[in-house]
Amino acid sequence: MTMLTEKFDAYGAVLTEAAPGKREAGTAPALLSRIGQSIFWLLVILIVSARIIWYPASPSFEVGSAPDVKQAATR
Repeated sequence: MTMLTEKFDAYGAVLTEAAPGKREAGTAPALLSRIGQSIFWLLVILIVSARIIWYPASPSFEVGSAPDVKQAATR
C-alpha cells in the first residue's frame, strides 16, 4: 500500500507546484524561523532573569504597619 503524496488546495484541486518528483525548497525559511524563535526565547529568559535579580518582589502589605487591634477598638 502506497501513501498519497499529492497536495491539494482548499477546494480539492491538485497543487501543481507540489507535484511528485519536485523537492520543496524550505531550508532557508525554516532556518530563519528557528533562529528567530531562539532569539525570542533567549530574550524572554534574559528579561525574566533580570526582573528576578534586580527587582525582587516585596509584599504589598506589611504586618508591622497595621495598627494594634486592641488600641483601635478602644478608641
